[in-house]
Amino acid sequence: MTSSLACDPAVTVSIWVIDRCATRGTYERLGDARQVADALGERVGVIVAEGDTQRMVAQGADFVVAAMPSDAGPATFASVVRETLSNQRVRLVYASYEPEGRALAARWAFQSASVLVSPGLLVRRQGAELVITGLDQSGRRARAVVVPADRSAVVTLRDGVGQSLPANTARRGTVLERTAVLQKEPVTVRRRIPVDPGTADIRRVRRLVAGGRGVGGPQGFDQLRRIARLLDAGVAASRVAVDLGWIEAERQVGQTGKTVHPDLYLACGISGASHHLEGMSRSRHIVAINTDPQAPLLARAHLGLVADLAETLKHLEQALADERPE
Repeated sequence: MTSSLACDPAVTVSIWVIDRCATRGTYERLGDARQVADALGERVGVIVAEGDTQRMVAQGADFVVAAMPSDAGPATFASVVRETLSNQRVRLVYASYEPEGRALAARWAFQSASVLVSPGLLVRRQGAELVITGLDQSGRRARAVVVPADRSAVVTLRDGVGQSLPANTARRGTVLERTAVLQKEPVTVRRRIPVDPGTADIRRVRRLVAGGRGVGGPQGFDQLRRIARLLDAGVAASRVAVDLGWIEAERQVGQTGKTVHPDLYLACGISGASHHLEGMSRSRHIVAINTDPQAPLLARAHLGLVADLAETLKHLEQALADERPE
């Protein structure tokens, strides 16, 4: 059924999927939402600007809010989400883990004081509570977040995590078309806190100081951390340094580690095995310091220095400290 009316306040929908443009992932999140709703005895709603609304009904939605095509921009779509959900007793909202989905999820979580889990893996019922399994910032460890019955939750799911349901054309649902007047967001930016490159994921920083066997041990990485702080850079490592226990595994670059492409990659004491080169060769500027003139990484570097590493780093640290403003 299609209607031009605003969201009927008499209709209570507590599980929602929000996605401006419907994709395969939208139907996967809808399938997960349907399973949670069935466990709770609730209904499922979808808010979308572009997509097959009848297919959404066939694959699990009880209620579909279609933002008008002329007002399908991100800001206006966010207004449709806010206006629709504000009139509902919302228990759980699913969003995409793509940038726009994460922005929508964070915005609604703030506006509604909801628990935000991003990225999530699984939502299940435990009595009157919801238990959401999500990933920590490293993306390698799972955590369980318990949401009590009196709190709502927002969870983002990557494409491929959820499970879409087979289409059932006999299902019946309600489709409403909505427009929204763009309103000023009740969010004020008081200050922006820059990412600390010393703790951030090495794939997300613009400069990296990387060490290998040539740094000599954990103390060598202490020096690299000092240099990295002076450069506003992160610290990375070769597989050998990680295997020797000199630095944590999440800082490993290479085929068995992470692929990075910073503006500056300062390689210290790294010979440059093929698996390491595979992980950093797309860096914009590569500077390598090594005592071995035959080190493969020197051939890939934009600037290579064959010199004693400890002495070179000592002078580099001093020069950077002298240039650093007080």
